[in-house]
Amino acid sequence: MSITSKKIRKVSLNDIVFITCNTILMLLVILATFYPFVYMIMLSVSSENTFAKFLVVPLGFSLEAYRSILTELNFLDGLKISVARSIIGPICTIVVVFMSAYVLSRDELVFRKFFSRYVIFAMYFTAGILPVYVNISDLHLTGSFWVYILPNLVSVFGLILIRAFIQELPKSLEESAFIDGASDFQVAFKIVFPLCVPVLAAITLFEFINQWNAFGDTLLYNSTRSELFTLQYILSNYLKNGTISSATDMTALNQGGKNFTLESVKMAMTVTVCIPILLVYPFLQKYFIKGLLLGAVKE
Repeated sequence: MSITSKKIRKVSLNDIVFITCNTILMLLVILATFYPFVYMIMLSVSSENTFAKFLVVPLGFSLEAYRSILTELNFLDGLKISVARSIIGPICTIVVVFMSAYVLSRDELVFRKFFSRYVIFAMYFTAGILPVYVNISDLHLTGSFWVYILPNLVSVFGLILIRAFIQELPKSLEESAFIDGASDFQVAFKIVFPLCVPVLAAITLFEFINQWNAFGDTLLYNSTRSELFTLQYILSNYLKNGTISSATDMTALNQGGKNFTLESVKMAMTVTVCIPILLVYPFLQKYFIKGLLLGAVKE
């Protein structure tokens, strides 16, 4: 019995060492992941020089940076454009992609394999920036809000994911609806669409993040229309050269004895840009994981 107890104590000691080391490692990973956000927030509310300093609390607490970006920049205009494209874009994309995925999931579709391969080909090969720009210009979308929406209507990855999800649904549901006299439109939007909520939520999250973080299309198509600048484009310009546009000097924000630094303004804008993602993701996370798994695993 004593030998057995010694073995048990030895195993328990190994477990304790493993758990301790694992806990310390995970805490370090959490710290390395979480601290940049803490530093960003602390710097945004600091009024003193924070260069090369480890921040846990702000140095000279001040909210002047947030007040300045809300009142003296075209921050609110950029916020409106970013919010509008992040709401309208995913909704339009979900409608178009769902209808396309439903059609491609039908066995009776003529040239179904051809269209499926064409869609996959388009996902891996593009014409390049110049032909796309010429096409957008010929469609008279440059200098308009719809250049943020229409070119991004189709997400090939989302289409393939939704099609795989639809193909896993029981065929008996659709067959019984057709027997009862339902049309294809009714079957698609009254039966199939509600069952696809998990995968649709995952695609919505993807598209929301893509639309919210996008600034390249603003640079290419709307760089001369300040009223159509997105929040990310304003932030990108400011982080790169301290200006919103060639006619706006951002260093003027720090004049007049205001109690903040230019670095705190940068971090305040960055924090504000991150807030919507932090608010949306927790609510869609369970659908995100479930949708990806159910759309990708076949039994």
